[in-house]
Amino acid sequence: MRSLPKNKVHRAKQQFRQGKTIREVAASVGISIGSAVSIRKADEENLPPPHVGRPRPATETTRRKIARDLMTGKIKTLTDAQRSIQSTDGGHVHVNTVRRSLRLEGLRAYVHGAKPELDDDHKRQRLKFAMDHKDWLVDDWKRVVFSDECSISRVGSYGREFYYNKPGRQPLQPHQVRPTMKFGGGKIIIWGCITCRGPGDASWIEGTMDADTYLEVLQDYVRQSWEWYGFEPETMIFQQDNASSHTAKKVMDYLRRLEMTVLPWPPQSPDLNPIEHVWAYVKRQLSLYETAPETLEDLWERVQSIWTNIPIDFLERLYESMPRRIAAVIDAKGGLTKY
Repeated sequence: MRSLPKNKVHRAKQQFRQGKTIREVAASVGISIGSAVSIRKADEENLPPPHVGRPRPATETTRRKIARDLMTGKIKTLTDAQRSIQSTDGGHVHVNTVRRSLRLEGLRAYVHGAKPELDDDHKRQRLKFAMDHKDWLVDDWKRVVFSDECSISRVGSYGREFYYNKPGRQPLQPHQVRPTMKFGGGKIIIWGCITCRGPGDASWIEGTMDADTYLEVLQDYVRQSWEWYGFEPETMIFQQDNASSHTAKKVMDYLRRLEMTVLPWPPQSPDLNPIEHVWAYVKRQLSLYETAPETLEDLWERVQSIWTNIPIDFLERLYESMPRRIAAVIDAKGGLTKY
């Protein structure tokens, strides 16, 4: 003890009185573990009472830092957070403990959404589109017929499913698995459109969606869809994305001949198209069937049944969301949004 400088002994006592551990004090002051133990023992009467129960593996400061790093993407997984806590506060921390610590900070887990990758030009075009339409009201958007294609597998995953069981190695039961088939058992490509008054037509695209096929779809379904609901064709606006089959010369010439107003559409913008939520609705409804369709024709029949019974109020809410979608793109400066 007498060989240690008085200032180190004083600093060690101060830190012990603040509740620090022997290892923390030894590392901070620069003394051996044995010296730290001797100093602590000699000053025990001045030390705070020991904490009852198991100490928290992460300090409040560390928890806040981990929460901040996860929200900003500096760290991305619970394992990363676990390593960060262990390197900062020392000692082993279980991942479940990390999860509880994050809940204390108000964080919860979300499933990663699939979003398109945006470059600077995409962001610029998306922002321009949003600024050009920031003053559109819901009634303006109700003039738009939104369209898109979607691929649906005969046997596939339409969302996460869970089953419950006791821990252990019990054999899997039939209800605990989701059957799969090579190549998904086949799939169909569907083109569809929606209006604010109800779903438009849907078409099973057999083969490749090239310009000729798309032109047939336009001729057979688009105008008929809005006329069915009593819209005046000259007041309607047609939305399509920038796929090469959609922007082919023969297609654009046909749309001009019809004097059909086409909504200029920014690239990489599924978050602006409410029909994406319609496809998600269709897939959720498909997942409610107890058995997979035996053939692609059976799958198409199910899709048609679901499509024609899409709730009108569901479509109305999607159209009502358009001003908020535009505002979200502006807030993100053309970047990704939650939609």
